[in-house]
Amino acid sequence: MAKRLRFLDLEISLFAARMNESVATRKQVSRSVLTEAFVIGLIGSTLGLALGFGLAMALKAIFSNFGLDLSGTALVFEPRTVVAGYLVGVLVTMVAAWIPARRAARVPPVAAMRDDVAMPESSLRWRLLLAMLLGLVGAAAMASGLWLDVPKPIIWVGAGIFGVLMAVALGSPVVAIPVLAVFGVVYRTIFGAVGQLAAQNARRNPRRTAATASALMIGLALVTTMSILGASINRSIDAGVDREFSADFLVQNATGQPFSPEIATQLAAVNGVEAVAASQFIVIQIDDSDVYASAIEPAEFAKVFKLEFVSGAAPAERQTMAVSESTAEKFGLEVGDVVDLPFVASTEPTTVTGIFADSQVVGNAVVPMRTVTDVGLQRADTALGVKIAPEAGFKTVQGALENAVADNPTVVVQDKQSFAEAQRAQVNTLLYLIYALLALAIVIAVLGIVNTLALSVIERTREIGLLRAVGLTRPQLRRMVRLESVAIAILGAVLGIGAGLIFGLALQRSFSDDGITDLAIPAGSLTIFVLVSALVGILAAVLPARRAAKLNVLDAIAGE
Repeated sequence: MAKRLRFLDLEISLFAARMNESVATRKQVSRSVLTEAFVIGLIGSTLGLALGFGLAMALKAIFSNFGLDLSGTALVFEPRTVVAGYLVGVLVTMVAAWIPARRAARVPPVAAMRDDVAMPESSLRWRLLLAMLLGLVGAAAMASGLWLDVPKPIIWVGAGIFGVLMAVALGSPVVAIPVLAVFGVVYRTIFGAVGQLAAQNARRNPRRTAATASALMIGLALVTTMSILGASINRSIDAGVDREFSADFLVQNATGQPFSPEIATQLAAVNGVEAVAASQFIVIQIDDSDVYASAIEPAEFAKVFKLEFVSGAAPAERQTMAVSESTAEKFGLEVGDVVDLPFVASTEPTTVTGIFADSQVVGNAVVPMRTVTDVGLQRADTALGVKIAPEAGFKTVQGALENAVADNPTVVVQDKQSFAEAQRAQVNTLLYLIYALLALAIVIAVLGIVNTLALSVIERTREIGLLRAVGLTRPQLRRMVRLESVAIAILGAVLGIGAGLIFGLALQRSFSDDGITDLAIPAGSLTIFVLVSALVGILAAVLPARRAAKLNVLDAIAGE
């Protein structure tokens, strides 16, 4: 017996020696995973470059429908674009694979041969601590940009938003546990045992569930942020128009370019017109900083527009100017101060005669029109404010004004309502373009949910077979997978919309001095985002649910 045991020891030693020659080392395992990631990165980058070029062509065609015709310009596709695409694609893929490669290498060979092998995972505690640290740093950066006197505050706000977004992504597994617990209660109440199983499946691996939801979370966070910013811009436009549009009509070039001063003379001669106030957009420099200003005829301008002066009065003579409150605060100006304004031909010592409340009509400063002509700048009007006589018919005068500018097709006559609509249309066009681009992130999120559910179905093959064996029907199985997918999608929506609300509020406040003065939260749009997320979950579950329902019960039970 002792000889037999010694023989077995010898056999085991020889077997172990042979295994040591054939078993891969940890470095080899990591290297094989990273090599696979490298190949996947190359394939993905190639497909991404091809799809990106196709998307650029599609956007070029779309722009032509919005008046931006680029048909005469060829698409620029330079070698550096290809190099950057491959570098980013390959590096991002390999970085993403690095942690899984390390985790795979730490699995003992004997454990890896078992069917129920579990990958080693770090504690959620360290992940939560890192998320809290990032969140605090991001919140501090946002607060500094919003309320402290820091250089380039928008950069601080943007960096803070990025930090908070990364914190939400890192902490999502911890947040997922209570959110999915709520789903468990709701699902069990509405769908019974099938709903409870779906919620338990979603909670089984909170890391993977949260990682899958993170793609949708990031996309919805950006969409929500832009929706709040766009709605706030539109509300600020309406409020600004109601507050400052004191003219009956505003005449300007649809392309934003200046036009001949002769148009003002033509409009002043129209029957029923009481006053025409011309303004020319110029850029002046105060302490080497650009300031957007308007050159006006003070007497005519006062008949049409009313600036609210905090102190002093409007400029009336050459070498005088008035500035807005924010400009006066920024440069420390007071009434009576002299500012040297550099122009092409000379530097003009200019006296500040007044400080007015911030206005979107004239910009940050106003100077007499004589300033433009005396320093040699070309005279051209940017906008005309028209006031009609009390007894004149509104529609009659509007028609006469349109006839007067008929020879200049780019010059448009707008009343208060049409002006506000035109401003909102520009914002909405930009938002629709951003929504179209962010829709790609939603598509990526759908693919992620599909992959996660497909992997989950494969891992639970035996479990699914047992459930079918004890009476779970195919429709119930499909419903279980769909409910699990919806839970993942709604989790991403909750995290994304919650983060987007914070980011949208921060951006609106950071741009409040630039005209976005009114906050608007589009509750209808946010509700639609949640419903779309649920629909995304249902659609993403179609293929995995069909695959699960098609499994043969006996094969599934016998499967490994």
